[in-house]
Amino acid sequence: MEIKIIAFGRIAEITGKEFIITAPDTDTLKQQLATQFPQLSGMKYAVAVNKKMTDGNTQLNTNDTVALMPPYSGG
Repeated sequence: MEIKIIAFGRIAEITGKEFIITAPDTDTLKQQLATQFPQLSGMKYAVAVNKKMTDGNTQLNTNDTVALMPPYSGG
């Protein structure tokens, strides 16, 4: 299943702003990203699936959109 990835901030500088990846869930996605982009392996970032923040492993479906967001602070 193909998942559209949208990256922001420092993550986008490493991966590019948008790309497609195949993964069944967010844990697998993170493992694949760490392999493909070693700079991400130690980086903390938030994951949103279809504009909803995830907490823990989330199943992914064909045509889902996943956003990768670096830590941010409010103000």
